[in-house]
Amino acid sequence: MTDAPAPPPQAPSPQDPPPQAGALAPAPGAELAPRARVVPLASGRSIEIAEEGAGERIQIRAAAGQILVSIRMTDDGPVLSLTGASLEIAAARTLSLSCDTLQIQAAQDAAIEVGGSLHERVRGSAVREAGRSARTTAREVKVEASPGGVEIRANDDVDIVGERVRLNSEDPPMPLSWEEFRARQALAGGPGQPSALAAGEAAPRAPDGGARPGE
Repeated sequence: MTDAPAPPPQAPSPQDPPPQAGALAPAPGAELAPRARVVPLASGRSIEIAEEGAGERIQIRAAAGQILVSIRMTDDGPVLSLTGASLEIAAARTLSLSCDTLQIQAAQDAAIEVGGSLHERVRGSAVREAGRSARTTAREVKVEASPGGVEIRANDDVDIVGERVRLNSEDPPMPLSWEEFRARQALAGGPGQPSALAAGEAAPRAPDGGARPGE
């Protein structure tokens, strides 16, 4: 008994897709990813332009491929991102920054140098924290709290060092010399005694050991 011959293979229909067409074809309703337009530059860098949904994206890439500048156009406005070893912004006259929230972060040191005056205005609270030490140096320092109070706390000692330390005193300090005493009399317009002398406080002696001012 002989085997029946196998039927001849059927030729594929012209309307049938090739065997791999189903794997390459996108799913129904799926959107194709937009292809980016790349403009190469003579320096090796390139400009990449692509569409992302309802927005657009423009990127400048380095020769190695990392993104240097990125601009995303959105319905709310452009979003600019800069990346580099160093960035410099210079304005001959005015540089203004306006935003809802400003965040500045420095991994190491930060320095601000002002050639004129510095005016800070905070409508809320101001909190400054230093991990090590804090120092304020000026020709004259004033601390005022209104209508609240001033509180100073220290885990160790509190040192107040000055030529004269006055507490709850509105009067000028005692004169240290006759020259200072006469200068105050001249400003007062008469030989009247300072209020500190009128209160019976000791005045400085004259350099020759004479009487105190007002005696």
